[in-house]
Amino acid sequence: MAPTFVRIHDLRRCLAVAFERLELTAEDADALAGLLIDSELRGHPDHGVAALEPLADFYSEGKLNPRPSVRVLRESDGAILLDGDRGCGPGAPVRAMRWCIERAREQKGMAVAAIRDWQLLVAAPYARLAAEAGLIGFACTNFIPVVAPPGGRTAVFGTNPMAYAIPAQRHPPVVLDIATTVGSVQKVRAAARQRRSMPDGIIFDRDGQPNTDPGEFFKGGLMAPLGYPLVPHKGFGLALLIDALSGVLSGAGFARGVAAGTSGNFLWALDVEAFLPRDEFLQRMDAQLDDIKQGERLPGVEELVGPGERGRRRYLELTARGEVPVSPASWQVLVTSCDSLGAPLPAVLEG
Repeated sequence: MAPTFVRIHDLRRCLAVAFERLELTAEDADALAGLLIDSELRGHPDHGVAALEPLADFYSEGKLNPRPSVRVLRESDGAILLDGDRGCGPGAPVRAMRWCIERAREQKGMAVAAIRDWQLLVAAPYARLAAEAGLIGFACTNFIPVVAPPGGRTAVFGTNPMAYAIPAQRHPPVVLDIATTVGSVQKVRAAARQRRSMPDGIIFDRDGQPNTDPGEFFKGGLMAPLGYPLVPHKGFGLALLIDALSGVLSGAGFARGVAAGTSGNFLWALDVEAFLPRDEFLQRMDAQLDDIKQGERLPGVEELVGPGERGRRRYLELTARGEVPVSPASWQVLVTSCDSLGAPLPAVLEG
């Protein structure tokens, strides 16, 4: 089925109204809508429009707080700890990363931040903030347990995504945003809604056995860690690190104690001038990326690209056109959610 095309600003307003209906302030609703739009434009629909459905559930059930009061719990020259009060979206992590950027620049070094009880949702935008300021950025978060240790069948860690962003001069920033699982829960949810099977190697049933039926995942099943089936300990080990930084260190929920609204986040920014003059570093990053792009290609491959490059191109192209395609699955989520929340659907573009 073909996607539905809508104006970007119409879709953003639609999502913002939906979040306002869930009692977010107009400012926070628009910021959260912008976060979903950014994911949609970059080709990550799992965290775009499709995220409206679980977020609406979390807010309606009281797992997320629509009016959080973010507080500073501890602060030193190079580190800050925030209490997010079960909020969600850009508010606390943007504040934390901007603090890190400012302190890292002041000290010509590194600054770190942890946020307790805040749903980050997507990691890349906050790492990207640092790269756009000429620094190296990193962000990660833990989430509801869906991953068991290799050989086990009790979920202890979430998909636990992480992102880094590194600036360059001629080239756009390198931005990598990955989960520590083979797939995402949102993809499984979409497959269940459409009554189609999942590819092999992404989900297990409640007994820890490989399965392709998305319904089995929602009966207590598990997600496969990154590296499954050959080296599942790699993804699991990364998930442990992210859980330790985001949850254990921040004082938020960790391991089996993570629930919606209790996850934690860890972010840092590194000023490259702690090691090299900024222009020299940027030129060296360009040279690194040139080496990647100028390498020999396999038959049928037109271009070698760096992490995040295709998503950035898509973002720029769609932004210039002012419109975005919404997949059939995401459009159905939007129709159903807007109907229940009393939010107006964006006008569909013809042709």
